[in-house]
Amino acid sequence: KEKYMNDAVLYRKEDGVAVVTLNRPDKLNSVTAEIRAGLKEKLDDACKDNDVKVIILTGAGRGFCAGADMDGLAATSKGESKNELEAEDREYASNNTKGFEGGFSYFPTLPKPVIAAVNGPAAGVGFIMALYCDIRFAKESAIFTSAFSKRGLIAEWGVGWILPRLVGIARANDILFSAR
Repeated sequence: KEKYMNDAVLYRKEDGVAVVTLNRPDKLNSVTAEIRAGLKEKLDDACKDNDVKVIILTGAGRGFCAGADMDGLAATSKGESKNELEAEDREYASNNTKGFEGGFSYFPTLPKPVIAAVNGPAAGVGFIMALYCDIRFAKESAIFTSAFSKRGLIAEWGVGWILPRLVGIARANDILFSAR
């Protein structure tokens, strides 16, 4: 497996705030192996930096995250394996909480508050990332959507548990059943 070594996820720090930016604006920051590896590393960097008090997660350009990269999903469904990148070998989760071994399940283990600055579409895994954050701020033009029902899937990654607690059971069911 290749190691993550590009600018798919940007990191800057100022006045105790770490800004982690998904950086594929031409694809509405859809998630690839590079994004997954870079996100994990940058969030871990922010958690281990004593100067960082809060983390802001956002997307470059006009989108937060449009979900999984469709080319990657197509390759997976055909049984083709694209090169998968690994985040560098390191001891993750400075609070010694397990969870960094999963896809995005480490978000709740982060020992610092994470704010989602949703600047456009948050769909699929982008929707999940926004839900995992402690607070969400969104532009009026932001769209939150789940495509689980359109694909005949259950709400994965804990969405069925988190979403009703944030918006109520009726609104959560509307979002999850209708994919609006």
